[in-house]
Amino acid sequence: MTDGLKTHRTSGHVRPATIIDVAREAGVSFKTVSRVLNGETNVREETRVKVLEAVKTLNYRTNHNARNLRARHSHIICLFYANPSRNYIGEVQLGALQRCQAYGYSLITEDCSDNHPSLLALRAETKLAGAILTPPLSDDEKLISELQNRGIPFVRIAPAEDVDHGQDVAIDDAAAAREMTEYLIGLGHRRIGFIKGADSHAQAVRRFAGYRQALEEEGIPLDPDLVQSGDFAFDSGVSCAETLLSLDDRPTAIFASNDDMAAGVLAAAYRGQINVPKDLSVVGFDDTPLATTISPSLTTIYQPSRELAAEAVSMLLEESAPGGEAPRHKLLDYKLMLRESTAAPQG
Repeated sequence: MTDGLKTHRTSGHVRPATIIDVAREAGVSFKTVSRVLNGETNVREETRVKVLEAVKTLNYRTNHNARNLRARHSHIICLFYANPSRNYIGEVQLGALQRCQAYGYSLITEDCSDNHPSLLALRAETKLAGAILTPPLSDDEKLISELQNRGIPFVRIAPAEDVDHGQDVAIDDAAAAREMTEYLIGLGHRRIGFIKGADSHAQAVRRFAGYRQALEEEGIPLDPDLVQSGDFAFDSGVSCAETLLSLDDRPTAIFASNDDMAAGVLAAAYRGQINVPKDLSVVGFDDTPLATTISPSLTTIYQPSRELAAEAVSMLLEESAPGGEAPRHKLLDYKLMLRESTAAPQG
């Protein structure tokens, strides 16, 4: 995995340097860079010169937004989530935690899966320096409005297409799903089942769009019987797979919108004595640790979940768009991971 600082390049755009980049360039700690930039005297002159040279080399600009955050005397960032996939949330939490620690901040998490009265069910005395919103909360107007009313800055992970609510970071889910579907078509599959995630997740909608686009480009009609609606949980993968595998003309491949549901497909195939990948190819999305611990190991899309969360923290604390510019949107890279769960269809 990458360290979370590499971003997807679009139209030659490269993200501004952060204080962590300066620390790496100078070969010193983040705190040392902070002391130099704050003009503190307890730094050796040799070290100060190295840091200032790194600042000049990287064209680093001090983020006044981050300074304002620190001036609040709060070093707590909250990660909000409402996702049934523990594997995905575990990766996101780890990425956010590691980056918060690098900046000297603490991370707390808020599970908003239940419809409790306030999406900010935090103790009244808890003062937040900022918040990270994960799907589907990235598009939750009630939560966004509450954060804005409290003056709490936030960064969204994988929101819907509109970017009216500040900064966000994502991957190109539609392109990734299209590439996975094209891979299956390239193996010779024509009846490809698809298990959707919850429609409340913008990611799920985009992944289904990518699947449809790949079929259309190859002249393969979309068969509604091959599309099932899951909710990103293992059990929904099992039930959707059982429906697909009970069809008279069942699919030769199934593309599940995340690894948890793909694991459910493998379980359903095992119960039905269907050999994977000989009689059925199965693919997922996310490349969580689950993908390499199940058998057969899962062909999937690597979504840099840790890096997305880490980059969101960096955007929150170290970067700000110049006044008057549109909110910034960052894309990180994804990757097709080929493993044991796919093969050409028999016959």
